[in-house]
Amino acid sequence: MIINYFITHFPYKDHFDNPSRFVHYKCGGAERVAYYLALEMAKRGHEINVFTTSINSSNSVEKYSGINIYRYSTVFRIEGGSLSLGLFTKTFNYDGNIVHVHFSTPPAEIAALLYAKRKELPIVLTYHGDWQESFGGIARRMALYFYNKFLLHEILSRVDVIISPSRHYVHESRFLAKYQDKIVVIPNGINVKDFNAPYSKEECRKKLGLEVNGYVILFVGNLTPYKGPEILVRAMPEVMREIPSAELVFVGNGSMRKELEELSKRLGIEKHVKFAGFVKESLKPLYYKAADVFCLPSVTTTESFGIVNLEAMACGVPIVASKVGGIPDVVRDGENGLLVPPKNPLALAHAIVRLLEDERLRKRMGEKAKKEVEKYSWEKIAEMTEKLYEQVLSR
Repeated sequence: MIINYFITHFPYKDHFDNPSRFVHYKCGGAERVAYYLALEMAKRGHEINVFTTSINSSNSVEKYSGINIYRYSTVFRIEGGSLSLGLFTKTFNYDGNIVHVHFSTPPAEIAALLYAKRKELPIVLTYHGDWQESFGGIARRMALYFYNKFLLHEILSRVDVIISPSRHYVHESRFLAKYQDKIVVIPNGINVKDFNAPYSKEECRKKLGLEVNGYVILFVGNLTPYKGPEILVRAMPEVMREIPSAELVFVGNGSMRKELEELSKRLGIEKHVKFAGFVKESLKPLYYKAADVFCLPSVTTTESFGIVNLEAMACGVPIVASKVGGIPDVVRDGENGLLVPPKNPLALAHAIVRLLEDERLRKRMGEKAKKEVEKYSWEKIAEMTEKLYEQVLSR
């Protein structure tokens, strides 16, 4: 079949190893999902077209690994989002059998709806998380308030199927509850083999310049408010009272980095907090394997899944995460990690300390995590998605 994917930002081929790409053309978990799903569906013999925006004011076409990527000139940006007129006009030149839009950053979902209506094609939407109006600049807040209030329900009511990455998230979302009759749960995936680092924990720490004999707490992701990195920093003084050799490592950049650095200094823990910044994809497994505990302290329902949890699991690292959004579908309290209430530094600190003090518990949870992550392989996720397409087309 011919599958036409719509997403506002789609990673360039070198995106995950090029820091300048992330500065000018933001791609997070949703974009990563779109990228690997498209590649996997192409492997299954389908013709794949991806309609997206360009990092600059030029149109371009890329063809590799069986996918065709049509990038349309960006004419306007707002708080990390991109508007391209070509996404609304030039896509009509291409036919297809089904439309799949990734609901991540506006306005690809609107372009996809217009395209599907004109071409009379069924449309599937993957809902990657609620858009929160509670942070960012005034322009972002106003735009998302308007969007959530006047456009979102119109969009969700018009698509044929909504994919939610987790079952728990359907009830956590501010907007999905009324659409349960058209929701199908298909989780995000991971290339498990990519995280088989051929080094010991000590070797990874030496290569990364981390303390060999202490304890490493790892955060991987955008340093943005909804991920809760501030909560993690505020938890560290309590952690260090019990575990003086603990070190917190942030992998990733974002708008909060300077604020987090200043907070670490005010709390007197700056020597125990390391900001690694942008890290190439090939180095990420080393950071995971160097860690004793992985932490995702997200604070809002924007966190519909948390792919980084899968990455930690693939490396056998136990997780401490917030009980929010879709995280509980992946991190099961007491089995492969510990869940804590969001926005609670003390509860977060106690859970981290519990794992750091109990090596047997860490090992048991890490082994459980590594075994379970196999069910999230992209091969299996693509197979589930393909079956959904077939069901939609047979209606």
